[in-house]
Amino acid sequence: MSKNAKLLYCILGSIVLALLNSPMLSYAKLGIFTGGYGGNIFGELLFLIANILSLIGFIFLILFSLILIINNINLKEK
Repeated sequence: MSKNAKLLYCILGSIVLALLNSPMLSYAKLGIFTGGYGGNIFGELLFLIANILSLIGFIFLILFSLILIINNINLKEK
């Protein structure tokens, strides 16, 4: 598998992590607990972990995208 394909798979995984805070998944997380997740310690932990993973996903998305761009710049052709 080429280096570019591996980076594209990493970018795809980062996108999935970054989408953890999308409104559709937020409603799904809220629907797990009756009355909201604010009164349940597991719900608050789930909310915190989802936010942290989403932040990590955004950071990885930027990082892997920059690495992919840098790897594909051919400076010798100019």
